[in-house]
Amino acid sequence: MSSDSVYKEVLLDHFHNPRNKGELDDMDLVRRGSNPRCGDEIEVGIACDNGVLETVRFRGRGCSICLASASMMSECTSGLKLQQARQLSARLQHWFNSNNEIPPNENLAALGTIRQHPARKKCVLLAWQALDETLDGIEDRR
Repeated sequence: MSSDSVYKEVLLDHFHNPRNKGELDDMDLVRRGSNPRCGDEIEVGIACDNGVLETVRFRGRGCSICLASASMMSECTSGLKLQQARQLSARLQHWFNSNNEIPPNENLAALGTIRQHPARKKCVLLAWQALDETLDGIEDRR
């Protein structure tokens, strides 16, 4: 089985069994991102305590890539400090926009299969950009 096949299975698993998808009523701050071209709409919520992302959750609708990316984002950033989450997001976005073959985090490597499809880039990055806006809002409150 090729690594692309394994990565596609990982993405499908996150799509069919999304982690941290649910209601956002108990989050400290929620920000929304949308991609009108594709119809993706994601809301990212954070519950933060002493500069640590205690909970990162999302809800929304979108294509399989968008929802898988949101699931992976929530899983990889929960428990991180604000600055660590910001750095991970920046590394992911840089990786997606560069020729660098090394993923920012091994748990995000499956997203690399989408890098060869530029039209789907926004699908991957939408949740990460909403996360950035949420982190900005949390930092503004401090």
